[in-house]
Amino acid sequence: MRTDIDPRLMQQLLQTFRAQLEERLQAIVDGLLALEQGATGAPRTQILDAIFRAAHNIKGAARGVGLERTAELAHALEDLFSALKRETVANQPGLVELCLSAVDGMRRLAEADTTNSPISQASVELLQRVRAVAAGAAPPPASTIAPAAAAARPPADTIRLPVARLDRIADLAEELQASKIRVDDHYQVSRQQHDLAQRLKQLWAQINQARQNTSAIRNQKSEIGHPQSEIFQDRHLLIEASDLILEIERLADSMQRGLRATVAQLRPLATGLREDVRDLRMVPAESVLKPLVLTVRDLARGLDKRAELVLEGERLEMDRAILDALRDPLIHLLRNAVDHGIETPTQRRLLGKAETGLITLRLEREGQSVVITVSDDGAGVDTTRVRSRIRELGLASEEEVAALSSRALLDYLFRPGFSTRSVVSDVSGRGVGLDVVQVNLQALGGRIVVETELNGGTRFRLSLPLTLASDHGLLVRSAGQVFALPSLYVQRILELTPAQILEVSGSQAVTVDDAPVPLRDLATLLGQRGTLDDYAELISVVVIQRGWQRVALRVDHVLGEREMVVKPLAPPLVAVRHIAGGTLGRDGDILLVLAVGDLLADALGAGGRVVSHSHAEARPAPRILVADDSITTRTLEQSILENAGYRVQVAADGEQAWEALHNGSFDLLITDVEMPELDGFELTRRIRSDAHLADLPVVIVTSLGSEEHRRRGLEVRADAYVVKSSFETRELLEVVRQLL
Repeated sequence: MRTDIDPRLMQQLLQTFRAQLEERLQAIVDGLLALEQGATGAPRTQILDAIFRAAHNIKGAARGVGLERTAELAHALEDLFSALKRETVANQPGLVELCLSAVDGMRRLAEADTTNSPISQASVELLQRVRAVAAGAAPPPASTIAPAAAAARPPADTIRLPVARLDRIADLAEELQASKIRVDDHYQVSRQQHDLAQRLKQLWAQINQARQNTSAIRNQKSEIGHPQSEIFQDRHLLIEASDLILEIERLADSMQRGLRATVAQLRPLATGLREDVRDLRMVPAESVLKPLVLTVRDLARGLDKRAELVLEGERLEMDRAILDALRDPLIHLLRNAVDHGIETPTQRRLLGKAETGLITLRLEREGQSVVITVSDDGAGVDTTRVRSRIRELGLASEEEVAALSSRALLDYLFRPGFSTRSVVSDVSGRGVGLDVVQVNLQALGGRIVVETELNGGTRFRLSLPLTLASDHGLLVRSAGQVFALPSLYVQRILELTPAQILEVSGSQAVTVDDAPVPLRDLATLLGQRGTLDDYAELISVVVIQRGWQRVALRVDHVLGEREMVVKPLAPPLVAVRHIAGGTLGRDGDILLVLAVGDLLADALGAGGRVVSHSHAEARPAPRILVADDSITTRTLEQSILENAGYRVQVAADGEQAWEALHNGSFDLLITDVEMPELDGFELTRRIRSDAHLADLPVVIVTSLGSEEHRRRGLEVRADAYVVKSSFETRELLEVVRQLL
């Protein structure tokens, strides 16, 4: 990194370089994938020209900011693309994989150069390989090259904008400044009005005092007449007071007319500025979607399948925050399409389909909404298998399952913990995925529906706002305090009689859409000391929903809905439970905006009657036993689980775990496979054979990822099988949560 430039300027240059680097790396990835599809003739020449220019630009930009090692790899790629253009190097197996690895390598080198970190041996070898292939050597076999990671996105705090947008905002800012000056003038008039009112108040006090003095004199002297001097003084004070009243009236009228005109001017200015500032966050969707093309390619390769992702309408502009939040749900849907939908090449040939499966991600604008359709030409959803899994998981009775419509049946795919796979793999079977998609979309104000045809493919249709609209909140009063509930999560507002409240196992519920919904007291959840009227004729209830979770909250009063701007809490209050932020009320007071996620978690974990203010007894956290002969692994797992709120006991091998299971009570076991004395498979087999332990959930976490070991895990009836090579904290916690 260069040291001859001012450090602050250097940071700005590096930030610009990183954003441009990602754009150019993505251009190289797009070109390489097009070459892999067999582009020939003029299109091939155009692709090679484009990726050559991208590598050349990266080289120059990297040298400009002093990232020499990044520039070296870019130079090597530039030479390779040049050789491809001259056809002194042929597009042969392994070449595209090598180039994609070089793209990842450039990103890592740029990070290392920026932080002055030492270069890894792998990066040195990668540079040597690219140089050798550019000189005519054969590329290494594709199987020896690590799969390329999907291209990263530009930094979230950097957005490139057209000058016209900035000019528009500058014009609005100037008009707002002029309006601000007019408001200042109105403020000066209001100060004059205030001073006159104070003077009038003093005069009125003098008039009252004069009248009191006159009355006292009359009583003392019993005179019928009134002294002329006192009459003159009273008249003078009244005339002056009348003049002040007229002047105050004139000023008030002038200020009212001026404020009315100024507010009329400010309203469109404020709206226009707000919309234009939102437009600043609008970026083409391709900035997030294009890297998914490589994601699908690598997912398919890992499953010995062939799949291609085609983007349509990717240049549509969307709010950057929505795009970032959409990334994970879209990856879930694409993983689902590759794993569940797309068949193997052999299966597709037998069905008369092309060996490469087609997945289409299409964006369309509908008014102020955007519709994203993720479709594939794969096997479709086997509704017979879905019905069978509903029965196996006990989610509905035999009669209810038989009566389910096609739409209602497919809705079960979004239930937490639901999966049509009986074997857990790196990609599927944990029951984690589609429920996450639905919850994330609801958080954005969106919804999702699914359509399918056996052997004809599946289509997911996502509908969500084009931009993050103004927040709307439902204002409610609880124990004398007003709170705001985000309207996005408010499903229903009800007024019920006590007779309509259901008694369910020591708790209470209300009926919504022919289904019971737990009823809780909002004041109790918030730890307030309320004064609920147990004998009220009508009870106000607000039903909130997030994903499949619903709860009915009893409140004192529902005050109505209003637009609001939610400001997050500043440190050290960022971790206050139940509170998402604050907003200004109509009188300028601060209203607390409630966190729906916290409310649902507490409400569904509590019981009791809503008419009682005693807190529900806290349930002890689930107890988990971790068995692993590696102290590093079991300490890591213990830390992850304890940080998530679980109680954890560890065992150094299978025998210790078996003894602990008979000496204590546990809700779940996490075990390794290869352990001395008693391995994980045998431990699981013993558990399933023990009458007292047979129902204990067992999760196998191991580095043994072969199909044979997975089958053994299935044979001993483990509930989940997680491979350490792909181990992620979130995935482990999701598996544990689903099983508990």
